[in-house]
Amino acid sequence: MRLAVIYAVAGWIVIEAADVIFPALLLPEWTPRLIVAVVLLGFPIAVLLAWMFDLTPGGVKRTRRGELDAAPSDMGSGRDASDAGGLVDAVGAAAAAAAPAAATAPADRSIAVLPFVNMSDDRDNEYFSDGMTEEILNALAKVRDLRVASRTSSFAFKGEDSDVLEIARKLRVATVVEGSVRKAGNRIRVTAQLISATDGYHLWSESYDRELEDVFRVQDDIARSIVDALKVELGGESGEHLVEPETADVEAYTLYLKGRFFFNRYSEVDLKRSLDIYRRALEHDPAYARAYAGMADTWMQLADDWVAPDEAYPEARKAAEKAIALDPRLPEAHTALGKVLGWFEWDFDAAELALRRAVGANRRYGDAHWGLGSILPATGLLDDAVEEMRLAVSIDPLSPVFNYWLSRFLYFRRQLDEAKEEAHRAIELDPGSFRPRLILGLCHLLEERPEEALKAFESDAVGTVVSGRIFVARAHAAAGRHDEARRILRELDASEEYLRSEFMAAGWAALGDLDRAFAALEQAYEDRSAGLIYLHVDPSYDPLRHDERYHDLVRRIGLRSEA
Repeated sequence: MRLAVIYAVAGWIVIEAADVIFPALLLPEWTPRLIVAVVLLGFPIAVLLAWMFDLTPGGVKRTRRGELDAAPSDMGSGRDASDAGGLVDAVGAAAAAAAPAAATAPADRSIAVLPFVNMSDDRDNEYFSDGMTEEILNALAKVRDLRVASRTSSFAFKGEDSDVLEIARKLRVATVVEGSVRKAGNRIRVTAQLISATDGYHLWSESYDRELEDVFRVQDDIARSIVDALKVELGGESGEHLVEPETADVEAYTLYLKGRFFFNRYSEVDLKRSLDIYRRALEHDPAYARAYAGMADTWMQLADDWVAPDEAYPEARKAAEKAIALDPRLPEAHTALGKVLGWFEWDFDAAELALRRAVGANRRYGDAHWGLGSILPATGLLDDAVEEMRLAVSIDPLSPVFNYWLSRFLYFRRQLDEAKEEAHRAIELDPGSFRPRLILGLCHLLEERPEEALKAFESDAVGTVVSGRIFVARAHAAAGRHDEARRILRELDASEEYLRSEFMAAGWAALGDLDRAFAALEQAYEDRSAGLIYLHVDPSYDPLRHDERYHDLVRRIGLRSEA
């Protein structure tokens, strides 16, 4: 069988060589795939010849198993069994050589838009270059059958001095767009280039010197040119406009971009700044639907952790409904409305319907999957909720928010190892985020490792929210330091700062003070705190489940258990 083994090794070398050399020779992209096919097709012939002949020091000789008059006993001899094992090994070697290429090969119709570099003298214009990137990305996402890497995934490489081909490999895309933006007064200069991830060659490049008023035309020209450069793969109707201006007021538009810039930072200060900027945009154009949708998103992010629910969620609903009235097609607004219906108003059926419609309208919209997943535990579908979160992560694998929510729901299912794995991934993606650290600590509490939990809860990130101290108290309680836990909770009770009352309930429950725990839950119910919709699945409330007051609250909220 040495012939078969030699063929497998030689074939593997040919495939690897073709993958490296052919792009440099400017041969068509399908040429390496042809080589793989030829090598694999020739393998059965090599196996047949190897079965009948063998290599020896005296040359190629016919084997006993190749003789027509070979006895049945010869066919079952020890040597034949060994050669059969060689056949399996050779096939495995050939498969192993081909499998990595198939597993990591990006889809032909795939693209990533890397953050455009801010070349302006004013560093504060970074919001504009980021906004241009996001607008072009969104425009390309409209192209039928084109897979576009998400904003989070593309922006994960912002500021990194990484090789474009390496980024393409990590994002598993066939092409990459990169560029720069210079903004000076009312003038903009935009450069963009489309790069093949196969060989690094430019497929298209262009520079635009325009007035700021032409910003939408520039975005559409870039998106359209990219589509035209790849029209064999992408298709699409050449007459379509991929960028449709949603406001005629350029100042409103630039303020919207600035609002999105601060929204994407996800801190209390930046979210509140984002709200103010959206309001300024609406002063310039009161009919600007996307600015209202941006406000709805921002209020949703502020709710519960930094702003009381009964203040934040009604504002979010008002902004979402205004956006829908101005533009019924806006998916962001529908998704925000669905979240308000579920998280705050506890109309779970209406929320699920709205969010399923959002998912159906655009199955590549990760935020819609996330929103739907966040509602499903309330309707008794925790397993389905986990799957929706997995879908959101598959669409946007570099989103710390989606990874955190997946870790949270895995914690609800008490799959602690996987929950911790996802929490660590979320922390890697956003080291300043406090939420995944809470999940790590909660997992350690379930594992009866209170000191490890305390390390997670006492991190600087968790210290950015007042409610984080409640978790510190829970770790002390689990370690038997009840006096210290009680001292922390009493200090928080006396504080005038907003606290999540359902967190306080879990703190008192950890100390066995059920009356105080249920008093805190009643306060959370009055506040319409979003965390209550997970009361029936969150292990934090295990000490309360035997009490009739718990079951009464579950009924009042309208929560359903899995069938």
